[in-house]
Amino acid sequence: MARFDYRQASAIARKRRAANIAAFYKTPTWNEADLPQNLTDFALKSGYYTSDELIIIQSEADVILEKIRTKSWTALEVTQAFCKASALAQELTNCVTEVLYAEAFKRAKYLDDYLARTGRTIGPLHGLPISLKDCFITAPHPSSIGMAAYANEPLEKDTLLVTILRDLGAVFYIKTNVPTAMMMAETDNNIWGECRNPLHKHLSPGGSSGGEGALIAFKASPLGVGTDIGGSIRIPSAWSNLYGLKPSFGRYPVYGGKSGIPGQEHILAVNGPMSRSLKSLQLYSEAVLSEQVAPWELDHKLVPIPWRKNVIQPPGRKLRFGIIGIDDGLVTVHPPVERALNMTKQALEKQGHEVFTWSAAEDHPVIVKNLQAAFFDLGGAAITDLLKPWDEPIFPCMRGYALAAGAGEGDLGPTKMRMMTLKRNALQKAYLDRWNATATDGKPRMDGIICATSPWAAPRLGQTQQNLYVGWTGFVNYLDFPACTFPVTFADKALDPPRDMKTFKQLSDIDGRIQADYDADFYHGAPVALQIVGKRLEEEKVLELCEVVANALKDA
Repeated sequence: MARFDYRQASAIARKRRAANIAAFYKTPTWNEADLPQNLTDFALKSGYYTSDELIIIQSEADVILEKIRTKSWTALEVTQAFCKASALAQELTNCVTEVLYAEAFKRAKYLDDYLARTGRTIGPLHGLPISLKDCFITAPHPSSIGMAAYANEPLEKDTLLVTILRDLGAVFYIKTNVPTAMMMAETDNNIWGECRNPLHKHLSPGGSSGGEGALIAFKASPLGVGTDIGGSIRIPSAWSNLYGLKPSFGRYPVYGGKSGIPGQEHILAVNGPMSRSLKSLQLYSEAVLSEQVAPWELDHKLVPIPWRKNVIQPPGRKLRFGIIGIDDGLVTVHPPVERALNMTKQALEKQGHEVFTWSAAEDHPVIVKNLQAAFFDLGGAAITDLLKPWDEPIFPCMRGYALAAGAGEGDLGPTKMRMMTLKRNALQKAYLDRWNATATDGKPRMDGIICATSPWAAPRLGQTQQNLYVGWTGFVNYLDFPACTFPVTFADKALDPPRDMKTFKQLSDIDGRIQADYDADFYHGAPVALQIVGKRLEEEKVLELCEVVANALKDA
């Protein structure tokens, strides 16, 4: 019998959220039937914002920072604009957890006073509003990670990254929704509820950084920070038409965050920036990983590598990309994603770059199998032991955790753990060897891999509960490679007809179910993005490769 009630925890948390928003903003409401598909465009045209606010919230991070530095805008008016936008984003998408408006205004005023008094900014992020995934601790606010056990628990110490960003001049104003324990590919939980995609209200914004993706896509944040253990930055970024960087472990500080599976290091969780602008990811990385900040002196897990520029040498050289086709050996992508792959390949080849087929069938299925087994084995009891006392229901796609917990942790002894690690290490080495073997016939090894981030452009709400598949992103986590998403296009019912299911040969049961779900009319307008994967600790190169691809697509 449950000792507590998740419904009560949810009511307390939601009441706190509503009160903290209402203390500053009264957002309009609309009948659901009157809302169009694209909530972002609707909000921008709704009359909710002033003309000045519209300019601010549609500006990217570099522009905002320059305007504040030159005193064209104050940090306070910028903060107020994004707080106001986040209030409406919550009303229309349910993307928010904790509301930090009061301290954000106080912080912005301090920054404005400092600039007026000294003529200097306090750091490269001076006055920039940055939104945070719920797992980043901003004491004393709770970090629920979508669970009743943590929903109303005050905390005492900030996550290290929060401290670093604050010292660089950032303003924290909002925290964003996640799925239960941050272990689903869509954002839904029993505390805060379901979050939807502002670019297509019937679609998911992804998970686990789904609230972050929705907020940024709504233009209620210029830059956010998410985390990624199986695709949790890249899936929401792709489904929300954003750039999202998943780094290798050891580049960005991770100490002091809330984890869905605390203590496990078999699959390494990382954090990274998300934004509508690639330049925002670069300026964030330059700031956090500067020699002045030296985060490797603060987080014992970091490698001492300051952010590097112009790593592709010689500048402007022709690049070599491996591209994974329409399937990874287990699951086939939907037609809009196939078109995005073709568009990207053609755009790069038009610029003179080489794009060749990179096979996934020989190693991706076994990597995905080991990844999924590790999540269930390591996360089963860790998650369910927190849900049971509160009588929290298990979401359908998380039943594997309950089954693993029911099997007993005694089955996961030191011998099994050692075997898991040996298998992982062997697969990592084999993949590296295969990558290096692309250096043949006098050509250098390939620069990066281009592939889908998921089978869907973005799935309908609830689709992943029965058909969860993160293999397209999860293989990157298993290998501990960096990767970044990049927007390509939008699904188009005229250009992306469904496959003939009578002749379609499914690679697995889930492959057939996912492909059968595709409806060209329903998915019309869904954002379509891909990802670029680099070798371990090549985050700078991945972003530079992303820039090359983005420019090629723009020129095409």
